[in-house]
Amino acid sequence: MNLYVVVEGEKTEPAVYKHWIRYVNPSLHYVDRIDEVVNNNFYIISGMGYPFYLQVIDDAIEDVNSNHNFDRLVISVDSEDLTYRDKRLEIEAHIAPKGCKIPIYIIIQHFCLETWALANKSIIGRNIENEALLEYANFYNVFDDDPEGLPTYKGMNRSQFALKYLKKAINEKSPRITYSKSNPEVILNNTYFNKVRKRYFDSTHIRSFNDFLLAFRKV
Repeated sequence: MNLYVVVEGEKTEPAVYKHWIRYVNPSLHYVDRIDEVVNNNFYIISGMGYPFYLQVIDDAIEDVNSNHNFDRLVISVDSEDLTYRDKRLEIEAHIAPKGCKIPIYIIIQHFCLETWALANKSIIGRNIENEALLEYANFYNVFDDDPEGLPTYKGMNRSQFALKYLKKAINEKSPRITYSKSNPEVILNNTYFNKVRKRYFDSTHIRSFNDFLLAFRKV
């Protein structure tokens, strides 16, 4: 099985997906170029954010229609300020007339990748010392409550708040480690991923994470 993967972000998702996809399906192996795709490979291309990713999606459909090595096209985007359902309908409406010849799996990161990353309970301690993190947790505690329910906060939209929340939580847990969009290394490992996946299976939280699991599971 070979997969063509379009992700929204320029740096974070390509870095994270290279690792996380293999935790779902270890038989898959990443390649840098389409012409390297042979068997059980996945290729990732950045959509460079909204609205540029719509053209990248169109180009990807042309690629998989002309290159018969691919079995599945995966499209991953953030819901941002939309509901999960509205973003999915938006993407479905965009791809419907394009005539893709292989199955398309849509991943809606509701509302961003950092939302999923906040589901790792081990990064939020019960005895918080950082004042900003304590303020965030008192406002909305992602240890107990669904990270996908995170609201806007003090002029930040949900995605901006999730990013700041994650940065503070990781830094509180490990003062020498920093998370950023350009350097998401701290969340790349299998241990971190498994704790996110455990939150999904042990609760009713981060329901959109199921899109990721379905897109890359073995058939």
